[in-house]
Amino acid sequence: MSNRDPGPRPLGHEAAEPDPTLASFADPQRRRLLASAYPAVDAVFSKFRDRVRAPGIAYGSVIDGELSHAGGAGHRLAGARAEVGPDTVFRIASMTKSITAACVLMLRDEGRIALDDPVARYVPELEGQVPTLDSAAITLRQLRTMSAGLVEDDPWADRQLAMSDAEFGSRLIQGLPFNRSPPTGCATPARPAG
Repeated sequence: MSNRDPGPRPLGHEAAEPDPTLASFADPQRRRLLASAYPAVDAVFSKFRDRVRAPGIAYGSVIDGELSHAGGAGHRLAGARAEVGPDTVFRIASMTKSITAACVLMLRDEGRIALDDPVARYVPELEGQVPTLDSAAITLRQLRTMSAGLVEDDPWADRQLAMSDAEFGSRLIQGLPFNRSPPTGCATPARPAG
């Protein structure tokens, strides 16, 4: 098992017991040994793609923080002839929210940000943008929990994908659409247990 320090933990979290599933593989021949499994890895992903009927998938294995093997199975789009490979780019859509939330929490754990920081601290174009004169500034926590009061309009976001950073910044300065004051609601309210 690794004795590496996992780094700072959020306040209120006890030190967790080491996870036995994260055992260290310290054998000096590990790269060669793991490389011998890559044909089986490729077969597993190919069978998985067929089983879930995905047009295509890309995957990779990491050893010691470096990409050691990458591959793909199928095609980038249903009916397309372009095969998937390690450099194929997929649109990940709403999965971005989960990845962004995890990154924000990592930055919080490192002490680099606080969830209750105003968003304008990091995106100056949003300074003063609130739905009403008496609304508080939008925070990172509100964005993360979808309770910032912004209108949910996925087609709006999709139309902004090709914009440069400068164009998007100019668009933000023009103002964001709101449908409520933050944090008076969220997209998916918690359901009571029972």
